[in-house]
Amino acid sequence: MISCDTLRLAATSRASYRCPVQRTPQRRLSIARISLRPGETPEQAQERRMRESQQVEERVASICDLADWDRATAAAGDKLVVLEVESEKLCQTGLDEEPELQECPDVKFFSLSADDPDVGPLLDNLGIEVIPSVQFWKAGKLLWEHRGVNQLEQDLGEGVLYFGDSAAGGVKGSEHVTELHSREDLDSFVSSQEERVLTVVNLSISSADPCIHIFPAVLALARSFKGYAAFGRLMGDENSSTQGVLQAYNIMEVPTFLFFKNGREVGRHVGSSRGDLIGKILQVQSEYGVAPPPPPKPAGAVPRRRR
Repeated sequence: MISCDTLRLAATSRASYRCPVQRTPQRRLSIARISLRPGETPEQAQERRMRESQQVEERVASICDLADWDRATAAAGDKLVVLEVESEKLCQTGLDEEPELQECPDVKFFSLSADDPDVGPLLDNLGIEVIPSVQFWKAGKLLWEHRGVNQLEQDLGEGVLYFGDSAAGGVKGSEHVTELHSREDLDSFVSSQEERVLTVVNLSISSADPCIHIFPAVLALARSFKGYAAFGRLMGDENSSTQGVLQAYNIMEVPTFLFFKNGREVGRHVGSSRGDLIGKILQVQSEYGVAPPPPPKPAGAVPRRRR
């Protein structure tokens, strides 16, 4: 899994969109739990994390009522909107220890405190049944929702990547996995690849959890196999043309991965196991004489001395 699963919302000291919300004081970061970067001292790492926490506070705005929410979503336009609904009284999730929020300039983050006695109508309007919850919205449409504490941090990162095209370190998923929006896009993508390249097309739909969970691995593979395999993604429920693709290829389950060589389908894989997907890609490459990418050289590696 790539590091986009570290994307999280800070649950303390959020910036105010309209009305300030009182929060518990921020905890001082423990040096023991901060990952050191090369050449960085523990003290420097702590200072860096404090700066990152301040950036989190500036990125996440508080929502108080339905009018706030309507203004926020209208201002977001076509950008992905991520809303966290949390309660300090009911939920002790550990999220108040200021986890990282990576740079996602094309995503708007908001927080809603269920402890506020006036937010009941907004919670009903949003369909909130479980706290904590994280919702992903775009153009006024609810795309996906994570409910409860389990895998909250991981699902947040995966949702931001899947719906918002943003990963850790400023990586854009579409720079490595080509977005296909029609049958014409698919045919053009497949036919444009070089003979030595294996073409992998990820067929998904927007509301299927397995499709969301596998996509960080798809991005990681696309980056690792660059020059040896070309990756594309088509959302089968995006429009009538993409729905037609699912029907034409008799897709019964998602995610399904289609493999093409020289414009011809040579195999497919169904499922969200990263290991199985890697194995299938290497198998198809071997069967059709497509060279796999060379293994990365470990940092600090030296040639073995033979006697």
